[in-house]
Amino acid sequence: MNVSLVDQDSGETVYSSNEKTIPVADTETVNFPNVDSSENTNTYDVVITYDTGGLEGLTAEGSITGRLELNSSSSGGSVTGAFYQINSLSSNSPVDDPVNDSEQVSVSYTLENTGGSSGSQTVDLLVNGSVVNSTSVNLDAGSTESGSLGWSPSASNISFLDYNLTTDDESSNGEIGVIPSDGWEFVDVSQVNQSTVDTGSMSDFYIMKYEASRQGNATSGLSYEPVSRENHVPWVQITQNEAINKCQQAGFNLPSNRQWQAATMAEIGNSSTQPLGNTNNNEDSNGDQGIIDSTSPDWNSDGENDRTLTGSGPDSWANTIGVYDLNGNVFEWTSTVVDQSHPMHKSGSYGNVSSWNNNGYPETLGSSNSDFGGDFYWSSSDDNRAVRRGGYADNGADAGMFAMTLTYAPSDSHRAVGFRCSFS
Repeated sequence: MNVSLVDQDSGETVYSSNEKTIPVADTETVNFPNVDSSENTNTYDVVITYDTGGLEGLTAEGSITGRLELNSSSSGGSVTGAFYQINSLSSNSPVDDPVNDSEQVSVSYTLENTGGSSGSQTVDLLVNGSVVNSTSVNLDAGSTESGSLGWSPSASNISFLDYNLTTDDESSNGEIGVIPSDGWEFVDVSQVNQSTVDTGSMSDFYIMKYEASRQGNATSGLSYEPVSRENHVPWVQITQNEAINKCQQAGFNLPSNRQWQAATMAEIGNSSTQPLGNTNNNEDSNGDQGIIDSTSPDWNSDGENDRTLTGSGPDSWANTIGVYDLNGNVFEWTSTVVDQSHPMHKSGSYGNVSSWNNNGYPETLGSSNSDFGGDFYWSSSDDNRAVRRGGYADNGADAGMFAMTLTYAPSDSHRAVGFRCSFS
């Protein structure tokens, strides 16, 4: 796309921008250089020349009228002074692949001086409207320079932020994502055991390192949002429908059953590689414990003393990528809902998992099987059952990476059921 300004009286082009590439439905700001205020009202024609859909040389026309005057040459269509145009802009932290806050966000740019003389300008990087870094750039007329500006972020949750790069003449913008370094883990689906779940059609994603806890204070008018924090009370007494909404309101998703299974990285036939957890009323099978804090104002007033604070157990309660409490503590909602017609649903059957379908559910049930950690499956004879995973704090060996229950509807809640969010 090229934008030209044409003097109505003379018919001469007084400014012509360099070519810009703009995706369909996106917007782009073109700043006109060397604009002075004027006592008189002047009108300039605007001509946009563009190519799209295989068609070339299309035009759109309009005009600008106001008490302004362009201080530019009357011939050649170029600006007499220096004019810094932003030709390209990118970031190492796009929203679909954000860095964590232990890394530096880097915004790369290419500038071109399209004016008629050399100059020096300050280039600013702004994040959410505040300048976070600046540099001075000297350019001869007609020359270009590429560079980058960095910013060290901090985040208590995954954040999506607007950024702007500005020169004296132009501004260009984008969006970045930042993930807290201690609250989320990255799931590289190519590393998942394909006997556990086939990830062939699945994209990489992030998942909360800890079971979701609540941030906010309802009494102060702030609505609760899910966060991934160590040593906090897991958010329970929430329906699947509410968990889906809470994750989405925060910019995330409730993981599907397949995603949840992929996040476990569990090995079939090698249960010793699977993490332990709170499966015996605040203890694992070795007697190691997590932390109980029944004095917390966020703790349920139901006299329970079995579940532990998020991530408060030993390192053995985390899997190989660092996700805690997948085995026990509280059952976790997934976004998956099935009816009796689905092979995942077994019409009210109960039993230990004895063989596994790599779509992420028990193929057959039987007696305790060490290949699957002795994990258990519960189902209902009803339709519209929401899939919960992992087990609870008093399930013993029944809890684990292959434990699954289909006994609740999406509208049900319980003190033994929580959730965690994912992001992709």
